[in-house]
Amino acid sequence: MALDVNTHSEDARRAGPSLHAKSPAPSSPHAVLDLADLRFSYPAARGRTAHEALKGISIRVNQGESVALLGPNGSGKSTLMRLICGLMRPASGRLAVDGLTDPAAFRARLSVVFQTSALDPHLTVEENLRCQAGLYGLRGAAAGARIEEELERAALADRRTTLVKALSGGLKRRADLARALLHRPRLLLLDEPTVGLDPAARQSFLNAIEARRRDEGMTLLMSTHLIDEADRCDRAVFIHEGRIVADGPPSELRRSLGGVFVTVHSAEQPAIDVGSPWRRIGSHWSAAVDDDDGGAATAAALASAHVAFTLAPPTLADVFASFTGAALDAGWTHDAGATSAPTGTVS
Repeated sequence: MALDVNTHSEDARRAGPSLHAKSPAPSSPHAVLDLADLRFSYPAARGRTAHEALKGISIRVNQGESVALLGPNGSGKSTLMRLICGLMRPASGRLAVDGLTDPAAFRARLSVVFQTSALDPHLTVEENLRCQAGLYGLRGAAAGARIEEELERAALADRRTTLVKALSGGLKRRADLARALLHRPRLLLLDEPTVGLDPAARQSFLNAIEARRRDEGMTLLMSTHLIDEADRCDRAVFIHEGRIVADGPPSELRRSLGGVFVTVHSAEQPAIDVGSPWRRIGSHWSAAVDDDDGGAATAAALASAHVAFTLAPPTLADVFASFTGAALDAGWTHDAGATSAPTGTVS
């Protein structure tokens, strides 16, 4: 996928040119998700001023593609997810799933794994899946066969009669994924789906999603603040303060910064000249180093000065910081627009 330059947004003018993937033509028959100039504002409330959360978001996601929305808390990721799954309506712009613009028409074509579980904790795993099947018109033998298949795929067949509240975090996530995939959605939305999981459970969950996408050609849009999750996707879309800052394959976004990046863990700006400006990102300073020789010279100078540093190829976090001046993990908590399953709503 090619990258082009876009400097239309206010953020881009402030932070410099940003990279955007060239999107397929609007008439593309394979666009499962099509967002054009989407805008949304939270109204003023008691003790809170009105807030424009999305400022002209345009994204097109093709069939079978996996796309990561990468940004810190408050960037607009979860608000965007709520709009796509129909929990809120945009103020303006176009939102289409499989060419359909009415949420009532396209809702059955997508599914969501929320930040918080959409399962009823007082029902068993199987009972939760039967409820989900009923919501999507699956009955009798057809529902039973689909439930059996999902239980086997999720390695939960031996937990079918276990109450959800008795499951570990990892097992609960697997059950939630089985729920979301039961009706074979064309588009799967995941909003920070691995929050709270231990490393092994997180890896298992991500592997399961990738296997389903590969086997069934499912389209995936995942919001995250974790660079390793975004690195697994076909595209990473950086979102910051309600605007898209960059969009492209992770490898090409990283390559845009050059070969080597130096990070100094110090409160004071390093006095060493590395050939490019130092940037203050969170609690450290970072800069691009032109080549391998420059990296070696920088490492030697910092080591002789007894300064703690790392020298490595740039990460997506480095790319994000170079475009925005912000850290991906700055002050991360569940954001105010985070998607959780509303009462009585499953997927």
